[in-house]
Amino acid sequence: MPLVSNTNFSSGRPDHEIPLEVVLVYNSRAFTHGIGGQNVNTYFRSALIALSALMICSAASAFAEPANRITQHDTHLDVTIDGQPFTTYWFGKRSDRPYVRPFFDPVLAVGEVPLTSDQYAMKLKDPKNKKIDHPHHQGLYVAQGDVNGADQWTLEKGANQPKQRHLGFDHVGNDGFVEKLEWEGIDHQPILNETRTVHFQTWPDGSRGIEITSAFTPIKGEVTFGDTKEAGLCAVRMTHAISDHNPQITLSSGAKGEKASWGKPADWCDESGMVDGKPYGIAILDAPSNPKHPARWHVRAYGLMASNIFGLHDYDKKKFPAHSGDFKMEPGKTVTFKHLVVIHPGLAADAGLEAKYAQFAHQQ
Repeated sequence: MPLVSNTNFSSGRPDHEIPLEVVLVYNSRAFTHGIGGQNVNTYFRSALIALSALMICSAASAFAEPANRITQHDTHLDVTIDGQPFTTYWFGKRSDRPYVRPFFDPVLAVGEVPLTSDQYAMKLKDPKNKKIDHPHHQGLYVAQGDVNGADQWTLEKGANQPKQRHLGFDHVGNDGFVEKLEWEGIDHQPILNETRTVHFQTWPDGSRGIEITSAFTPIKGEVTFGDTKEAGLCAVRMTHAISDHNPQITLSSGAKGEKASWGKPADWCDESGMVDGKPYGIAILDAPSNPKHPARWHVRAYGLMASNIFGLHDYDKKKFPAHSGDFKMEPGKTVTFKHLVVIHPGLAADAGLEAKYAQFAHQQ
């Protein structure tokens, strides 16, 4: 039976030893009048009470459900927060479409309110509906339309589209994952490695966050992300509940609306609106450590919002000659882009985005 010592704290000398099991089931009388006729030091009694409480708390926490949980399946990850669905990350082939690149969809606000749109799925359900545009806009995703000439943005080539190959996960935990990807070139040979690190978080105001870090390393030769508006190393397509009803577009610079915001630089961009009579929105925050920070924003009132530093010529053909936005990466050298996606209740002005951005920037 394990023993603990009853120590005379004034002298530091052990008086006697008490079985640990007896200590943990003590009663008030035992500690008042002694155990087995032996007097127990008051300070030792306090220490034992604290130790017992600590052991109880530790045991309780060991069995407590984590706030976030990720469940891995063959083709996707299901993410829950406090037992409620948050998002699904699709990294493998689905029955309704060829696999081209990973994406998150749906992305849900608190209360299971969907804030993203999978245009591909909507087009399958209603192929004649001309309002359902851009089938390559699939929830929340990472893409670029000119990677050494390879189109890693659209889905126009179907199964022959250059792909972001999912190689596997280095880590899947309750608060995030680390994924290995290879980006194909025009000839479908891998030209670019990506380590994608995703972290999920929450805020007391009910906002939820998805932090996406993409670390790119060319495999052999130089790789160029070309000058095109058709790109977003963090891109989201908003739910039609918002985009079909005059969404509010806001930049950190104070610019509002598509005309004032499209192609303009800012620390963050937000698109918000009403869903079932209540305000919600999504913001993308661009890390100050990112190349060419602050990002420019390929943002549209029809629901697309993308962090895009590349499309300079498309943004302003008079100011920027062709290829002004080309971004070259040398073989063997890693270039990292980090974004934080904030899924929030309320409109942009209510979401505390400046405070969230300051916290995000401080962590870089």
